[in-house]
Amino acid sequence: MNTRRILLLFIRQWPLGSIAGVPIQVDISCVLSVLVWFYVLARMSQDFNPRLGGAIGIIVSLALPISVFVHELSRALTAKHYQIPVEGVYCRGMGAMAKIGDQFAHPLQMLEVYFSGSLVTFILYGVLNLLSTLPLNWGGTALISLNHIKEFNFAFAFFSLMPLIPLNGGYLFKGLRWEWTRKPMSLTRFDGYGAYIAGAGSLALGMIWYGQKPFLSLWTFYLGIMTCLRHLLFEGSLLPLAPVLKMQQSGARFSTPQPRQRTFQFGSMPSVTTAGSTPSQPIRAVDFSYLDAEFLSVADPDQSFQEGMVAAVAMELTRAIAAFSQVLSADPDNYMALHNRGNAYLQSGNKSAALTDFQAALRLQPDLLETYLGKGNTYFALGDFPGAIMEYFELLSRDPDCARAYFNRASAQVRNGNRQLAIADYQKAQTLFTDKADLTHLIDERLERLTT
Repeated sequence: MNTRRILLLFIRQWPLGSIAGVPIQVDISCVLSVLVWFYVLARMSQDFNPRLGGAIGIIVSLALPISVFVHELSRALTAKHYQIPVEGVYCRGMGAMAKIGDQFAHPLQMLEVYFSGSLVTFILYGVLNLLSTLPLNWGGTALISLNHIKEFNFAFAFFSLMPLIPLNGGYLFKGLRWEWTRKPMSLTRFDGYGAYIAGAGSLALGMIWYGQKPFLSLWTFYLGIMTCLRHLLFEGSLLPLAPVLKMQQSGARFSTPQPRQRTFQFGSMPSVTTAGSTPSQPIRAVDFSYLDAEFLSVADPDQSFQEGMVAAVAMELTRAIAAFSQVLSADPDNYMALHNRGNAYLQSGNKSAALTDFQAALRLQPDLLETYLGKGNTYFALGDFPGAIMEYFELLSRDPDCARAYFNRASAQVRNGNRQLAIADYQKAQTLFTDKADLTHLIDERLERLTT
């Protein structure tokens, strides 16, 4: 067997099946790492429990990578729940990594995906802690192993929340800034070295604890070593790759390089390219617009409301705004008039006034579905495409068959640089617009532009 074949044994991924549609891959380094940690843990355990050292070593050396795997699998399942593409969970060494897509509809999705791993680890610690306190006839091996695994998950959960990329806490911090500023946060050069900073801190803490808490020290050593080796194990380089221009999904500690998709803001209309594909047709803003929200009627309108509806249908928007304003002067909580005036403001180009009215209407009536469409369109018109996607997502969570929401979200995804998600949304809209030939033809044109 030549050197090339030996190396292939260590880098080749072996499929283990899938869990809830998430593929699981491992390589031979997992077996070797378990053997190494079995030896280390058995030797340490024998110093405290000579008769139980070997059994404790094998149990704990298997439980540690399983704990990390469960942590990463929870992120993958959360991402899959939000229809974010999930390639799989990869296990290497004593670590694991969930490889997921890098497009989030809004910051809350990002926060939930990254917090889910830490939350599940905290829950696992709580369950193990409860088991260790129950009056069961635990044997010495089981009880000691249980305490070790519990202590590791406690340390792991807190370590994962450190506010440094690529740990969960670093992405949570970026997600919170995105929520506050409504602008996706780019990675910086400092973020590229976050793994080394977090790893060095964990190693230093392990050295401090070594004399007093040997096993807790070992867990922090383990987390520090795996974090410092992240780039080498999963990116093939000692130093991090060059900083990227948009948020990139990676495993919380141990990630592989991901195909980078180019993102852009419209203005200078570059082509969008996807990893592994050839350059496609240029994408122009004029080719990807949204469908307007509808004006809402009431069963028994007063004269001013009726005048506003007549003016809106005739596209006399100034007159419609005046009529609905008159309705609101008498009844400030008339959410239907707020929606209609906001829609008229948006179609006349007054985006800030439209956003104010749509927000006010939703505060009064959170289930007014058409207003989510109008608010999303307002963010779209303002150039806040992530904000638009968020509103269309909210509408679809309430009405999964709203064709216009899929159509508009697809257009926003294109403008936000998410070509594959846009294609999926256009295809869904096409299946729902079965009775509207003009729109299905328009979708055909857009899909052709996106896929050729």
